[in-house]
Amino acid sequence: MSGLHIARKRNLHIARWTFLFFLTAAIIVYIYYGVRWYNTGELSPLPLPVAAADDSLSEEKISKQQVNAYTVEPTNPRFIRIPTIGLYESRVLQVGVTPNNMLDTPKNINDTGWYSKSAKPGSGVGAIVINGHNGGVTKDGIFARLNTLKQGDEISIERGDGKKFTYEVHDVRDMPLDWVNKTGMKEMMYSVDPSKEGLSLITCSGKWIPKQKVFDRRVLVRATLKR
Repeated sequence: MSGLHIARKRNLHIARWTFLFFLTAAIIVYIYYGVRWYNTGELSPLPLPVAAADDSLSEEKISKQQVNAYTVEPTNPRFIRIPTIGLYESRVLQVGVTPNNMLDTPKNINDTGWYSKSAKPGSGVGAIVINGHNGGVTKDGIFARLNTLKQGDEISIERGDGKKFTYEVHDVRDMPLDWVNKTGMKEMMYSVDPSKEGLSLITCSGKWIPKQKVFDRRVLVRATLKR
């Protein structure tokens, strides 16, 4: 006997490859769901650190002083009020279209936007088109509860000259963005009742699609001037 002790090496080869296999699989799964979320907005069953709204929007509260100081042309919409959803006075900013010919929106989630190519309050024809955000990254937007409106609910628009007009909700729809772009926006430019002045309200709903930086659905509210 030599009297020398030789310790056997532990075979960690299998354990090491098993760990690497599961680590690689986990990375692939995370990448798969991350790409899927980015392209379609489908939420992942895994805890991915992703935003669910446009982080370029301001969530700063509009002060009472800013509201009172806001002015527009006499026949343009100045304020919108929808008591049923707790909206008592929101500024209505004038908006147009973006460079890619999409309807523009306010930069603050607490403002609404009147499409300047649509009708004006008191014109008696067509429909006034006003949009607003459903929310930002951390807070609800001015139209977050728009989908809860019911037929018969009242919406008030105040013009720059102080004259007020009351509209009554006709219908509320939640539709896919593709349908809205093909058909819905054309409908919203006209009154649902040709014999009455119309009001059309729009906000986002559905899933946020990061690749396109849009939500995949829209809430559409049509109302007519109350007589």
